[in-house]
Amino acid sequence: MTASAVTAMDYIVTFTSSHFALKAESALKKAGMASRLISAPRAISSQCGFCLLLENCDCQDLANKLELLTVAFSHIYTRQLIDGVKHYAQQD
Repeated sequence: MTASAVTAMDYIVTFTSSHFALKAESALKKAGMASRLISAPRAISSQCGFCLLLENCDCQDLANKLELLTVAFSHIYTRQLIDGVKHYAQQD
C-alpha cells in the first residue's frame, strides 16, 4: 500500500435506534457539522439499519461533540478507500 493509494478518511456513527440517528443528525447540523444519514454498510453492524456519515472529520472531536450534545451512539468507524476498496475499522 502506497501513500498515493490512500484517499481521505470518513467516519460512520452507528446507533441503537433510528430515533437516535435522526436526533444526532439534527444536533450535529445545529452544531455546524455536516453529516448525512445513510443505510448501514454490510461490513459493519447497526441495530437500526441507519448510520451517519461524516466526511473528513476528527474522530475524537466527533465523539466529544456527540457526548456534549447528549446523543447516544453505538460505535464510531473509519471508512477509508484503499485501491478502490472500502475498509472499515471500529474506533471506540
